[in-house]
Amino acid sequence: MTERKTKRSLLRVLRTGDPQSFFHHFTAKEILEKLGPPRQLLSTSTKTDKSRKVGVLSKILYLTSGVFCPSATQSCLKVCLGHSSGRMTMLQSANARDRRSALYLEDQEHFMHLLRADLYYLRAEAKALGLVPAVRLNGTSDIPWERLHGELFTEFNDIQFYDYTKLRPRMWHFLRGRLVDQPFPPNYHLTFSLSEKNNSDAEALLEAGGNVAVVFWPVVPDCWNGYHVIPADKHDARFLDKTGCVVGLSAKGIAREDLSGFVVRTADASARLNVLNAA
Repeated sequence: MTERKTKRSLLRVLRTGDPQSFFHHFTAKEILEKLGPPRQLLSTSTKTDKSRKVGVLSKILYLTSGVFCPSATQSCLKVCLGHSSGRMTMLQSANARDRRSALYLEDQEHFMHLLRADLYYLRAEAKALGLVPAVRLNGTSDIPWERLHGELFTEFNDIQFYDYTKLRPRMWHFLRGRLVDQPFPPNYHLTFSLSEKNNSDAEALLEAGGNVAVVFWPVVPDCWNGYHVIPADKHDARFLDKTGCVVGLSAKGIAREDLSGFVVRTADASARLNVLNAA
């Protein structure tokens, strides 16, 4: 009996801001040997659960934050919700993200098999509940799925995929509806993410009708830089948002202390932070 050859990812492993990640010290192969492979890939969050209110059953793929994020800034890596807020801070959650990431890097065929199984299950579950199935493949990553795994969007054309991205070319491809040599998947929606270093890109994308996610603290305003702000903490189904708007997110966890410009601080931010520090 011949041994099955594994197909490794061609993506380069980057840095991570997760202090508990094994990727600081071990290779993907070593991580799989220590932790073992995952049994499933997609999960939920408090925010995705809120999407049921708008008729959407949403799941997210959480990988190790930063490892697949080529445009992440140092501030983004430091305050990423993928390791700094809620259940994501738990060691068990960090290990789960490492398992998934290591499997994607070491055995892509097995990874995609698990992902397809999860997508089939999501499709059936959503149908039983009378909801629209939706998936964020980049919960804590920025992989160009439309280019590397474009067959997914055709195979699961009844599932709405959506993501945030800091990669400017991806966002322009989405807005223009076309990759270099083929159409952009019609069931894949992207929202651009503002950082302290991409303000000009964000402005150009807004003018072109794209949506830009901005993290605010302590208050999400109704309007920012002349653009209407959508209160994005109400649910996670970003593909339902009006176009040409700012997607307003509230800073959570250690992001509330960010002073780099990654988090946009509204007028009473300093006073609010002083109150929190005094508590």
